[in-house]
Amino acid sequence: MKSFIRKLNTALNRYRLGGVKSLWRLLRMTCLPTRLSFEAMNNAVISHLSEKEIDLVRGKKLSEGVRHVIAHSVEGDIAEFGTMSGISAVALATALNTMKEDFIWDKGRNNERILWLFDSFEGLPEARFEVDASSPHVSTGLWEKGAFVDLSPERLTSIVSKYLTNSDIKVVKGWFKDTVPLIPSETKFALLHIDGDLYESAIDVLDNLFARNMISAGAMVYFDDWNSNVASPDMGERRAWNEVVEKYQIRFSDMGSYGIASSHRFLVHGYMSL
Repeated sequence: MKSFIRKLNTALNRYRLGGVKSLWRLLRMTCLPTRLSFEAMNNAVISHLSEKEIDLVRGKKLSEGVRHVIAHSVEGDIAEFGTMSGISAVALATALNTMKEDFIWDKGRNNERILWLFDSFEGLPEARFEVDASSPHVSTGLWEKGAFVDLSPERLTSIVSKYLTNSDIKVVKGWFKDTVPLIPSETKFALLHIDGDLYESAIDVLDNLFARNMISAGAMVYFDDWNSNVASPDMGERRAWNEVVEKYQIRFSDMGSYGIASSHRFLVHGYMSL
């Protein structure tokens, strides 16, 4: 009986806030089977990616991560490190916007989440560490200095703002080693999408955020290039993750790939910050 009253009050509050349209969103997200609620959100993501060259499964998996952290009250913002063409940023922005609208009815839930987009906007940095310089992708020239430069900060903002309001977007220009330490210490992150390719780029992000206790319990961490460089645990994102797992005693669940062979994701349960 109490559960029914709570649901009825929630529905009435949703109707007062946004009318019939908002009430339908509530019914869609809470009364329909989970498969259908996922489908509703993923369809929104796909509709915005339909003209992009992206594996739609990957876009959907990113959107599911956004749904997870919002639906399960994981504290913090969404961040992408390495934006290139803005395709995955569009998936994150679309999912974030959809979920923020659909969960505004839930009293006490904080939906004021920011999408942070970090990039040098100069392509890859020069490989300074031996672990990167000796890796197959760097030594063959695939990951050379300046590779993968694409959008300007202004162009990225213009693209993403079609799917999310400007007040919810922060585009940060510069190398991760310089920009990540400048993130305000009170900031928390619920989802990270790391796509900087190099070990140095990944460790610059992970080490700084874990050291400052900025990654929330329940957060999702996505790695775009997990299996690059012959999937060696001694190189790239694999090495960076293994190092911070040991250093900060991270407790996590392995959530598997998210759509392409090179990718992988984890769910963080807890860790020891410095």
